[in-house]
Amino acid sequence: MKGFRRLIGLGIVAALGVAAARMLRQYREDSQFDLAPVGGDGGIASFPQTGKRTISPDLLEILACPADKQPVELQDNFLICRTCGRKYPVEDGIPIMLIEEGDKYRDESLVKS
Repeated sequence: MKGFRRLIGLGIVAALGVAAARMLRQYREDSQFDLAPVGGDGGIASFPQTGKRTISPDLLEILACPADKQPVELQDNFLICRTCGRKYPVEDGIPIMLIEEGDKYRDESLVKS
């Protein structure tokens, strides 16, 4: 009976070890998909002096204005569509790409001729 209890105890310890290893591996995999790497390498800084996140260049490359499907540019904390003049806010590195949000900050002077 004593040997059986030890065997059960070892099994529980092994199971906890496996669970901890899986959680650590999952955490490391998830960490690779952050919005942008930490700046300071001379490239595009992901954490400006204000400490806020910006959009990663890979994400910016595929984003388009939801109203007219044209590319957008990052300017300050807004994604700007040069064809319709909508400005979509970026909050903590997350673009708010709703047409209603773009209409709130619409600026016709941004439209390229």
